[in-house]
Amino acid sequence: MINFNVRNNIVDHPDFVAAQSAIEELHGWQRESGEMSGLALVGPSGSGKSTVLKGYRDQFPAHEELIRRVIPTLYVEVPSAPTVKSLAEAILLAMGAAIPPGSTGARLTECIVTLVEACGVELIFLDEFQHFADGAKRRLLEVSDWLKGLLNRLQVSVVLAGLPSLLRVLEVNQQLRRRFSRVVRLRPFSTANKPDIGTFVGVAKALMTDMPLPCANLDQIGFIQQLHFATGGLVDYMCKIIGGAYRIAASRKARFIDIPDFAKAFHVYIWDEAVPSRDPFHKRRFQKGPEGLLTFAASC
Repeated sequence: MINFNVRNNIVDHPDFVAAQSAIEELHGWQRESGEMSGLALVGPSGSGKSTVLKGYRDQFPAHEELIRRVIPTLYVEVPSAPTVKSLAEAILLAMGAAIPPGSTGARLTECIVTLVEACGVELIFLDEFQHFADGAKRRLLEVSDWLKGLLNRLQVSVVLAGLPSLLRVLEVNQQLRRRFSRVVRLRPFSTANKPDIGTFVGVAKALMTDMPLPCANLDQIGFIQQLHFATGGLVDYMCKIIGGAYRIAASRKARFIDIPDFAKAFHVYIWDEAVPSRDPFHKRRFQKGPEGLLTFAASC
C-alpha cells in the first residue's frame, strides 16, 4: 500500500480563506499601527478551526536568537474545566516554560506577562475557548475577569476559537465582548444549491490530491449527496471517510475507490452503529428536488 495522508492537503475553501484573511488583517494592523485587537473564530467541531490557527502559527515559527527565544504567534489549547491556575499553566507551557512548584495564580500571571514580552509574542491563539462556558457561572466569571485583566496588560492581539458556545463567555463580561466583537465563522459545507455543491465537490477533490487511487464516483450527484450526508459537510469527517476508503480499497488491491469502500469507511471511521435510517450508503433512492437537485430519501 502506498502511504497517503489526506490531512496533508490543506484546502483553501471560502470560509477557510476568510478566517485566514481576518487573522492576517488583525496581525498586520497590529504590526503597522501598534493597536491591539481581537476576534472570535467559531464553528462546530471538525470544521477546521484548529487547522486555521496552527497553519497561521506555522507561518511565523518560534526561533532562537542570540539571547532569547522568539515566539511571534503563540498557540494555547484551553484546558477542560479551566481555572485561573490551569489556564495560566497552559499558557506558560505553550511558551516552553517550567511551572515552579507551588506557584499561585498571581505568580503565574506575572510570569506570563514577563515571558510574553521577553519572547516577542505578537499574537495569541486561545483554542477550545468554549470550555469557559461549560463550568459553573461563578468560575466562568472569575476566569473571564482574570483573562480580561491579563489581556489589558499584554501588548498583543488575541484570537479566541471554539464552538459557538464560546460567545456566551463574552456575554458575561462587557470589556471582553467589546474586545472580541468581530466574529468569524467556519460553517459546514452545504449542498442546498449548485454553487454550494460545487464548493463541496471542489474540497473533496482537493483532499484527494495525490491520492494513489482514483475515486470512480465523484462526478455522480447521488454519491456526492451520500458523501455529504455521511460527513455532515465537516472537513474532519471528510478526511476520515476519504482516508478510510483509500485504505480499504488499497487493502483489497483495487484499481479505484468505489462506493462500497466509502460505505465501509463510514461504519469503521465515523459511525459504527449507524442504523439504516441514518446510513446514507444503505439501500435508498434519491428524488428530484428544487432546481433539478437530488434529495436524499428512504426507499419505499
